[in-house]
Order: sequence, then C-alpha cells, then structure tokens
Amino acid sequence: MKRILLVCSVIASVFAVQLGTGTASANTQVTPAAQSINGVVGTAITATTAYTVTGISGTKVFVVSPTLPAGLSINTATGVVSGTPTASSVASNYTVTVSDGATSATATITIAVSGTATLSPGTQTVTGRVGAAITATTAFTSTGLGTRYFSIAPALPAGLTFNSSTGVLSGTATAAKDATTYVVTAADGTNYAIATMRLTITSVPTMTPATQSITGVVGTAITATTAFTASTVTGTKTFTVSPALPAGLTINATTGVVSGTPTAVAQQATHVVTATDGTNSATSNLTVVVSSTSSTTPVATTPSSTQGCLAPTIGGRISSTVDIASSALPSTQFACSARIAVRPARAVVVAIAHQGTTLNTAVASYSVVLKRQNGGSIVRPLTVGTTPNVLRANYTRLIAGTWSVTITALAANGTTVATYDSASFRVG
Repeated sequence: MKRILLVCSVIASVFAVQLGTGTASANTQVTPAAQSINGVVGTAITATTAYTVTGISGTKVFVVSPTLPAGLSINTATGVVSGTPTASSVASNYTVTVSDGATSATATITIAVSGTATLSPGTQTVTGRVGAAITATTAFTSTGLGTRYFSIAPALPAGLTFNSSTGVLSGTATAAKDATTYVVTAADGTNYAIATMRLTITSVPTMTPATQSITGVVGTAITATTAFTASTVTGTKTFTVSPALPAGLTINATTGVVSGTPTAVAQQATHVVTATDGTNSATSNLTVVVSSTSSTTPVATTPSSTQGCLAPTIGGRISSTVDIASSALPSTQFACSARIAVRPARAVVVAIAHQGTTLNTAVASYSVVLKRQNGGSIVRPLTVGTTPNVLRANYTRLIAGTWSVTITALAANGTTVATYDSASFRVG
C-alpha cells in the first residue's frame, strides 16, 4: 500500500511540473525576461536564448502558452524556442513558464511570422509622353495576402495617379521623367510583397518651324503663317491652338496655317499650336500682337530720334569701334541702333539704344553674347525699361584674339524676335 501511495505521489509531482503548477516566489527570476522572434514562413528562425533561472532548485520544466505557431517548438529542459514556421501569424505574446512543481517563474516571447506573399506581374514597363494619357498598367494579383493596400515610391511625375486598391498606374503626365524604377508594395498589415515599375515620360516633340510670329493691324489681313511640319506625328494630323487666337484670325486644322483679318487690338501673347494624330503630338509657339490702325509703333522704317531713340554712346578710352548702321539691324522692332567698342586693357563694351517697352512692345530684353573665334563665349542679359535708354554690356579681362558679338532680341515670354551678328574684331 505504501508503495502504491509513493508511486502516485511521484506521478502527481511530475504532472504538476509539466502543467506549470507551483508557487511563484519573490526570489525566483528568469533571464531574459522578454525575447522576440520575427520569422518568415519556410525559413528556420534564429533560436531564442536559453533561460537562466534563479530561485528554483528542483528539476526545471519549461512550458509555453498559448500554443506556438505551427512549425515552432519549445525545449522543455532549456526553454529554447526553435523550428521552421509553416504558417504566418500576427505578432502575439507567448508566456513561458518554468517550474519544479513547487516554485515557478515566467518570461515573455513575442512572435510574428510573415508569409511568403508574391505579386504578379513582378515587373511592368510604362512609356509615356507629356500631355498624352499613358496606357494604364495591369492590376496586380497576389498570393499570401489578405485585404491588401498598394503604395508606390518614389513620388510619381505630376499628372499620374496610383490606385491604392488595385496598384494600377494611369493618368496624363504633365512633366518629363527620365527612366526610373518605382517600387510597388502590397501589404495587409501582417505580410507584404513587392513588384517594380520602370517608368519613362518623354517631353513633347516640337514642330518645324518651332516658332513663328504675327504682327497685325486691325482691319488688315495678316500674312499667313508657314505650314507646319511634324515628322513625329505619323498619323492623320489635326492642328489646334491654345489659347484662342485674336478675333478675326483662324487656324487651318489640316495644315496649322494661321490667317485672317484681325478685328480687335490684342496685346502680345504666345499661343501653342499642337499637332496630334490621337496618339502622338508635337507643339510649336506662335507669337501674335495686333495693334490699332493709329498705332505709333514703327512698322516700316528704322526708329528715329523723334520716336524715342538715343545715340548708343560709350564713354572712356576706346582703342577701336564697330559702328553698326541702323539699317543693318534685322527688324524695325529690334533696336534703334548699336555700337561695339574695344578698350585698351582687353575690354569690350556693347551699347544698345532702345525705345522702351512703352513704344516697342515686341522686345523685353536682349541677350548679348561675346564669342571668341577659337572657342569660348560670355553672355550678358540686358533688360529693357519702359522708357527710351541705352543698355551697355561690359566685358573685362578678355583673352587677346579675334572676337565677335551676337545680339538677340527677346520677347517677354523668352521667344526670339530677331538676331544680329557683328563682324569680327580684334582684342589685345
């Protein structure tokens, strides 16, 4: 009878230890008190650290609650958790209890297992052009993900949109973008998968001629513009213009030619002519200004002193000059006159007399480029004021040699009104 009682006592003691019973004592301690596991389905985890236990002198047994994710197990002698997870699980806390049947202590393990999620297609290529809608990308399909949300990085070009529910990229880009690889991420809060998109947005090709200008007078038919050539638009072309042309002027939808008789004054403005075949497009700039019949703006002769022109004087010591006859300038709106002077200390001054923007509305600035025959150039921008004046571009410390000057008159929007190239001259 005593033998039976002894056996029963031993069995009860073992069951008590395996079930984690026992009384926790203030002197018991488990180290480390907290550990974490971040696993991936199908990949062996890094085993946890074996525990050090103080205050428990009997044979120690480790148990864990709740049940570990599938594929993981705990060593009942050391408390080490190891294995290869076979299913994903959200981050959860697990309690490890060590006991000798009389005394117990606990520690915590946080475990998260990510699944082997994938996206299809794994990569996509997008090629677009500024101003034309791109072909929308294919919606992604996924495996190993629940309700997923898509994101893309880096930031997309302006005008393109990304659908966070499907991962579809669509829209009309308003800015060019060099070939760039974007990363698409799909996540369900626990698992994630990635794919890539290779995106290139090219700028809109220009037509020939790239720029044209119209200077009209109310009640007088303008000289029709030149028909445009757009070699990159291979289909049947349709020409449009934006913003709308001044009243009385029209654009030929087949050739892009602008003609007509303006019926109202129009301030100088730049209009964009677009040729498209429904897929490809190209653009050109058209500058239009219409004045009244009583306009004092010179239209046929070189501006004179009575029309607000000054002499292009240059003071100080001068070694030589290049005097430019007003009749040599490229247009009546270009400038009143100009002069180039070479100083003894290898310096050059270019003087340009102008009417001011009040009288000459076509020209807002000049670009003066001093060019050396064997290479090299220096640019000086000059801004035209509202009243007649003389603008001067100064160049110092020049290299001795043969130089020339190119003067370009520019409209307020930066388009070229006309260009003058001087004869060559010697410096130094």
